[in-house]
Amino acid sequence: MDNDIISNLSMESLMINVIIGIVVGLIMSFTLNRVYKKKKKVDKGFVLSYYKLSYRRKLIRNLWQLPPSLIVLIAIIIIFDIPNTASVLLMSLFILAGLIHCLLLYRKWKQEERNTKIK
Repeated sequence: MDNDIISNLSMESLMINVIIGIVVGLIMSFTLNRVYKKKKKVDKGFVLSYYKLSYRRKLIRNLWQLPPSLIVLIAIIIIFDIPNTASVLLMSLFILAGLIHCLLLYRKWKQEERNTKIK
C-alpha cells in the first residue's frame, strides 16, 4: 500500500488538526444541545439532527452506528500502523465508552418513559 499521503504528514500538523477538530466538535455539540434543549423530541420518522431525537431514538441510532464506527477505527489503526498495545487500549476505550453511553441513554429513556406515564 502506498503511504505517500500519510508519510508527508508531520506529527505536529496531525495533532493540530485533531485538536482543532475536537474543539470545533465540542463547540457545535454545546450549541446544538442548547438550541434543541426545550424543543419537542421526535420519536418516529427520519431526523438528521441527533439533538432532535428522543432518548429511545438516540439509543437506536447509537446501536446501529457502533459497528461502522468500529470498522473505521480498525481501518485507522491499520492505516497509521498503530502499535498493538496502543490499538488494544484504543479499541477497549472505544467499546467501553460506546457501551457506557448506550447504558446511560437506556436509563434516560426508561426514566423519561416513567415520567410521561405519571403525568
